[in-house]
Amino acid sequence: MLGAEWGHGRRTGSLSNLHLGARDPDGGPPVMVGKTFKGLTDELLAWQTAEFQRIETRRTSSTVYVRPSLVVEIELDGVQTSTRYPGGIALRFARVLRYRPDKAPTDADTIDAVRALLR
Repeated sequence: MLGAEWGHGRRTGSLSNLHLGARDPDGGPPVMVGKTFKGLTDELLAWQTAEFQRIETRRTSSTVYVRPSLVVEIELDGVQTSTRYPGGIALRFARVLRYRPDKAPTDADTIDAVRALLR
């Protein structure tokens, strides 16, 4: 998790649209590979809104950026090339399955592992 954007409509007041990252195998900062707001229950929205503000590193008017300390499990349809994200790829139809408190950021997939999913 790299951050989240404030929601709109029913999700106003909640951090909703998640910024997803993959681990840099060379030890650099995580590499952004997409965003998603799918799969989030009201309970999860409330939890992450409070938690993200607790671990925030900076914010803009629309986004709260966090210390990359949380691992989230994502279901996806695939990966495609993209010029939008720094990793050169984007997750297709990403959906949150659950947060993984049993995993450390060093357990997250690397950008190379995610790129290997390209068809």
